[in-house]
Amino acid sequence: NLSAYVTDGEMDWQLLADHSRTATRMLDNVIDSNYYFFEENKLAQLGTRRIGLGTMGLADALIKMKIRYGSDESLTVIEKIYQTVRDNAYDASVDLAIEKGAFPYFDSEKYMQGHFIQQLPAEIQERIREHGTRNGVLISQQPTGTISLFSGCSSGIEPVYDFATVRRDRTGEHIMYHPLYEEWKNAHPDEVAPDYFASTNDLTPEDHIKVQAAVQKYTDA
Repeated sequence: NLSAYVTDGEMDWQLLADHSRTATRMLDNVIDSNYYFFEENKLAQLGTRRIGLGTMGLADALIKMKIRYGSDESLTVIEKIYQTVRDNAYDASVDLAIEKGAFPYFDSEKYMQGHFIQQLPAEIQERIREHGTRNGVLISQQPTGTISLFSGCSSGIEPVYDFATVRRDRTGEHIMYHPLYEEWKNAHPDEVAPDYFASTNDLTPEDHIKVQAAVQKYTDA
């Protein structure tokens, strides 16, 4: 949940980096803890050791930083977020390769020719060339629909769908507010919300695409 890393409008970059590394180790451990029903699936997974480190709460994180989703300012921050996740995940995977061995199908010459791998910082590329990497693929961006509801944050890399929705049930009709919007609204009654409260309907198709492209640049799956 990226919004959990924002306090007083500032992202805790070191904590994000540390947790990216911890999550990489955790997800790698899951591979060995899983029960595989089909032998061919087990062989494929153990051969490449693919993991899917992803995020949710991007839209909420931007709101807490008072940055409009899809703006030029947001793209700069988004690039820094996902480069931090990518670089620390890959560096941690090299550490795991040193500790436990590279994924069995690792072929240094072929792997280093990958376009995504060639975009990594030079020092990480050199570490991979020397030690290999524990996981063939590391980064994914899931929709996180249900898990984001449990966590109380925006889903995946998507913008907030709406800040006020109408819910109808047996007790009547209720207006449900997005938590960050409700907090701002209570503190600023009768004021117009600032433009960083941008829901899906406030964004252009280009806004969506620019954000997706910025995240995709740092996503290998």
